[in-house]
This record gives sequence, C-alpha cells and structure tokens, in this order.
Amino acid sequence: MTPNDIDPVNDTPGVWPLSALRRRSWGMWGGLFVIALLATLFSLHWVMSALLHSRKVVQVPDLTGKTLEQALDLLAPLNLSLSKEGIQFDEKFQPGAIVRQAPPAGLRVREWKIVRVTLSSGGQILYVPDTAGATLTEAQNRLRTAGLSLGAVSQVYSNKFETGLVMAQNPDAGTLSHPGAMVDLTVSKGGPPAGTVLMPDFVNKPYSLARQWAEDQSLTPAVQETLTEDALPGLVLKQNPGPDTPVGDGAEVRFVVSKSDRKNSKDVTLIRYNVPEGTDRVRVRIVLRDDAGEREIFSDEQSAGARVEVPVSVDGPARARIFVNGVLVEERPLGR
Repeated sequence: MTPNDIDPVNDTPGVWPLSALRRRSWGMWGGLFVIALLATLFSLHWVMSALLHSRKVVQVPDLTGKTLEQALDLLAPLNLSLSKEGIQFDEKFQPGAIVRQAPPAGLRVREWKIVRVTLSSGGQILYVPDTAGATLTEAQNRLRTAGLSLGAVSQVYSNKFETGLVMAQNPDAGTLSHPGAMVDLTVSKGGPPAGTVLMPDFVNKPYSLARQWAEDQSLTPAVQETLTEDALPGLVLKQNPGPDTPVGDGAEVRFVVSKSDRKNSKDVTLIRYNVPEGTDRVRVRIVLRDDAGEREIFSDEQSAGARVEVPVSVDGPARARIFVNGVLVEERPLGR
C-alpha cells in the first residue's frame, strides 16, 4: 500500500490507519531487539570461550595427609582454590590433616578450579566403662554400648565378690581407648577352697586390723608410714599384695599407713555394722556425736548381708547412732 492508494475504510487517499502504523512500528522494534539479543549472546559466548580456553590446564596435586597451610602452598602456584568441606574421624591421620579431596589427585583441570577437602579430627576417643560388680553379660553389654569389645576373661577366687561378678578389668575404667579395643575382665569364682588364704582389702581401714590379720595367718607385716593431711592417721593407704591375691605361709605383706604430727594425732576407731540378711536394699546412716559436736559420717544404700565399716577419729567420749531407713536401730559408745 502506497500513500496514493485508497484507504478501504475511509476512502481517503494517502492516509495510513493508526493500527497499521502501530503494527509496523512494533514489528520493526521487535526485529531490532532480536538482532541485538543474538549479537549480545554471540559476544558473551565468544568472550566466555576466550576466557575459558585462555586458562591453562594443570594437574591437581595430592593433598592427602597435608595441612591446610601445606595444601595452599601446593595449590597457589597452580592458581587453584581450596575449600574445606567437613571433618571426620580417621585414625590414620593426625587432627587437621586432609583425608579426602575432590577433584582427586592427578586429574587435569583448568586454573581457578576449587579443590574441596575433608579434614581429620584424629581417631575417635572412647572412655572405657566401669564393669566392676557387674555380671559377665552386663559387662559385655556395657562394652558393646561403648564401642569396645570383650577381651580375655579370667576367673579367680574372691572373698569380696560373689561368683560370676566382674572383679577387675584391664584397661581400667575411665581410660581413653579407640573403637573396637578389647577389655580384659577378671571374674570371681566365689570363695576359695579350704587351705587357700586370700588377701583382704584393708585400704581405708585401720592398720591395727591389717596387722592382727597378718599375725593370725602367720604372715609378716611390713609397714611404711607417710605423713598426710587428707586421711585420718593409722589408716592403710596402700597394700601389697592386692585384695583377693593368694598368700602363702610366712609371706611378707606390705602396708603404707597414714601418719600425722603428734600435736593433731588422734586415735582411729572403726565402726562396724552388718546389714541383716533377708532384707531389701536399705539406706544405712551413721551419726557420730563427740566433743566436736554431732555429724553424719556415713550414708549409703546397702544390700542384705553387707558389712559397713567406717573409720573415725573422735574427740573425747563419743557415741555412734546407726539408722536404717530413717529408724534408729543401734546406739553404741565410742571412746579411748
């Protein structure tokens, strides 16, 4: 259609309809936009390709076992970046050492690639649980729960532990260990046969008891005194051999006994109480009254047949009151 053509709507020669002008304008601008967009995309593609192919290809170094600082020293000359992705337990590597990387060592990549690494926190640390007094099954369950394994099991006679109960363990409770480590247990076979003498546990008991027992068994007691402010004088601090160790006639038994200066030295008295048989677990409480006043010296739950022994040092005449589940069952005088 030319300006001389007749408009079919208004029959006016040389006049364009407004709608036609608008369509023609939009079509022209749309075409220009498409051309500009294609040109921009082509330019971006060309620039990116140029940048990409201008970067050198390098080989990723092996960072295993390296610290972050050492890894950066290896990556920096290659124009590679480093990113710490996580931490994990690994016994093979020291804490802070790299245990894993991506991309792997030896892969050829272009410069500015990010190498992601995982660091070691060292071997997993476990605490050995306390199994003393537990049955073998209970002890094994405790070890399994802690991530440890049952090692060698030996059986010995014992005056202190009932048959089937764990007497000792190696390593000791509270020791640091690693997953799967074995713990050896010593289990009680019960009381010894006739003619076998086992060493009692005299620790925290008056040495007078230990000396009397040794003499009754025809043993030779050897004592070493040590000055201490943390224990009452006259108490056994250490003994050799240990509890439940068989001892022969005439053998020497050694004791380390607490000692204090003469000015503050006081006599030690041992309060004993046997929990009656045939009862449930009860709370035994012992209260001491002397010239220094009244004070609680023992309070704990005990099973039927248990023997409570509490060493005390008193000032002048004294009395001990024994309560079971809050009921006074015995009152006895103490003194020098």
